Amino acid sequence: MSDTPIETIDTLLESVEADVDDEALGFKLRTARQLLLVLRERETVGQEALEHADIDPETRDQLRELGYLE
Repeated sequence: MSDTPIETIDTLLESVEADVDDEALGFKLRTARQLLLVLRERETVGQEALEHADIDPETRDQLRELGYLE
């Protein structure tokens, strides 16, 4: 599975949102999905910063193994 945890959570919330008739619950689910967008953006910015950082090759390899870099 190539989905990130954020994408998986968003997919789950989206499917629940589609089944919910209660407006208040729908609002909470949409809000949670919007917060996931913020997290995704922060993750992207952080990864880009790491890509451009002056990091020694060994540390860069360790970050790649941990999934922080592609």
